[in-house]
Amino acid sequence: MISSKSKFVLSPRATARISGGAKSLKALAASREPLYGVNTGFGRLAQMRVSPAELTELQVNLLRSHAAGIGDPASQDVVRRLIFLRALSLGKGASGVSVSLVKRHLEYLNFNLIPHIPEQGSVGASGDLAPLAHLGLTFIGEGYFLDRRRKMRGILSLKRYRLKPLEIGPKEGLALVNGTQFSLALALQVRSELSSLLDWMMLAACVSIEGHRASRNVFDPELHALKDHPHQKEIAALFWKLLSNSPHMKGHKDCDLVQDSYSFRCIPQILGPCLSLLDRADDLLTDEANSVTDNPLLVSKGKRLISGGHFHAQSVSMACDLMALSMATMGNLIERRIDQLVSPLTTRTEAFLADRPGVQSGFMIVQTAAAALASENKTLAHPASIDTIPTNGNQEDHVSMAPWAARKALMMVKNLRRLVAAEILCAARACVLESHRTGLAFSPPVEGFLDFLGSNHPQIFKLGDRAFGEDWIVIEKLIEAKFTIRRS
Repeated sequence: MISSKSKFVLSPRATARISGGAKSLKALAASREPLYGVNTGFGRLAQMRVSPAELTELQVNLLRSHAAGIGDPASQDVVRRLIFLRALSLGKGASGVSVSLVKRHLEYLNFNLIPHIPEQGSVGASGDLAPLAHLGLTFIGEGYFLDRRRKMRGILSLKRYRLKPLEIGPKEGLALVNGTQFSLALALQVRSELSSLLDWMMLAACVSIEGHRASRNVFDPELHALKDHPHQKEIAALFWKLLSNSPHMKGHKDCDLVQDSYSFRCIPQILGPCLSLLDRADDLLTDEANSVTDNPLLVSKGKRLISGGHFHAQSVSMACDLMALSMATMGNLIERRIDQLVSPLTTRTEAFLADRPGVQSGFMIVQTAAAALASENKTLAHPASIDTIPTNGNQEDHVSMAPWAARKALMMVKNLRRLVAAEILCAARACVLESHRTGLAFSPPVEGFLDFLGSNHPQIFKLGDRAFGEDWIVIEKLIEAKFTIRRS
């Protein structure tokens, strides 16, 4: 998240880069040579020349006509990240925009001004045209900002902070709408939320292992040294450490349970590849964040302006699909462990984790609800990056669909968070029943985690039926708290 407490300024080096690019573009625009988006129309209209007297109107009309987004507004976190990423890209000096235009981005961040940017309407090629146009309109005093979730006219918000509308120069309207940063901001939001979930996911699995009397031996480092997958080894070592010194584990060392189901026994083998996919997604997103995504761009130290395709967001789209594939797999694994914990066919405590099965239904429907969430994520995991619908008179004949890839990944991470909460709810009940049966404690990290849950929601350890949906909501909110584990 781009903190609202942070203050942003342009460094002298960045100022010099931007100023140099603006000077170069001004010199090129003074020539009679046709320059795309500077003195020509856009897209299929690129063959039409625009007179010098119409250059400003050209850029303003571009912003107005392209602000055709629809749907709910993007969240404050996404918009702030978007603005920061736009400043980062334009600040490299290859776009030819003015210093004042880049500074306006930073002023929005410093004043916490949040433009109203609809989520729908971009296909992630030729830039996130519609969302970025809604942002760009606010620079000229049009469009809308969000003020306590209400839309406020752009000019009124600017006046509140004594900011004057900008007069945009040649190509600046085009520079404002060309870019992948809306898709990228959404994708980074997904990655941020997913990153915070991983520790919770690992701890929830450990609690399930203890509550299900599953074996720790499957995480033995010597066993995993025989398979050459770094993340698999990392996860196995983590579980081996977290479950060490467990009186409960030692208490059933000589029991007649021989093997556990795959959802317990194969956790490292399943989650390891998921983390590898997240690594690749990180690479793609980091590279995109550090890139210039405008079009056309200055090269040869500002002597040439080349029209290319850096606005194409295929990298972002594929990164989101990699995250989606990982999240669907993680959700499947969680739902299967929940079923193993509660099903009368597989549970090692009481049917549906009810202390009086029959009179009580226990967590029967929590597993049903978890199955519904896992199913939603399976459908949402269908890759968006393989879809394309030509736009702009077939000029943009292959598009990335990155905004949709990111938006559905955001839906998936919400479902995944709820699946983790559901496992915590069921696993904690299983541990209560096991503790009553054996009188044994669990591993110190699991005991610490259970203490944390109990101190924040004591009801989680109470037996009997109740409206478990209310407990589920509480646990989901708790997941936003700071509770981390060391992987080393």
